[in-house]
Amino acid sequence: MAELAAAKRAELIEHVAEVDETLSDLFLDEQPISPTDLAAAIRRATLANAFTPVFLGSALANTGVQALLDGVVAYLPDPSEVPNQALDTTLPERAPPVPLVPAAEAPLVGLAFKLEEGRFGQLTYMRIYQGTLKRGMTLYNARTGKKIKVPRLVRMHSADMEVRPPPLSRPMAYLRTG
Repeated sequence: MAELAAAKRAELIEHVAEVDETLSDLFLDEQPISPTDLAAAIRRATLANAFTPVFLGSALANTGVQALLDGVVAYLPDPSEVPNQALDTTLPERAPPVPLVPAAEAPLVGLAFKLEEGRFGQLTYMRIYQGTLKRGMTLYNARTGKKIKVPRLVRMHSADMEVRPPPLSRPMAYLRTG
């Protein structure tokens, strides 16, 4: 398998060198390319939208899941590296977008991206863009115009639920609404 792995690594280096100038210089000068050099080049190319790393795995068999999570951390931007914008729903329709800053002290802005009805009741999975989500807060649903009270925050671990708030530095929070 060592020969196949070396051939696939060489192919990966060629593809990334086509879209990353730093790696291209090393490749053309026939310099040795370390795993750190390759990872940095993949990250630069991914952030520039010039390269898309692809991971394969199975959540059912728990194969490749850790590699996928490591790839997300290694190659994708954290919230402070990309500009995010929101629309202020209290202003008229043509209001300009409001830039978001990933700070705990800022007003809360989040996106509920999944609702799940299970043995724990209704769970709402949220991505927090800025601010802090706390138990007992009242949230405003911009789509429906309704206010929702946050009764409990939990952290999900596979099929288990940990009943304590997630740390503020995490980009996702899980809200139990039922």
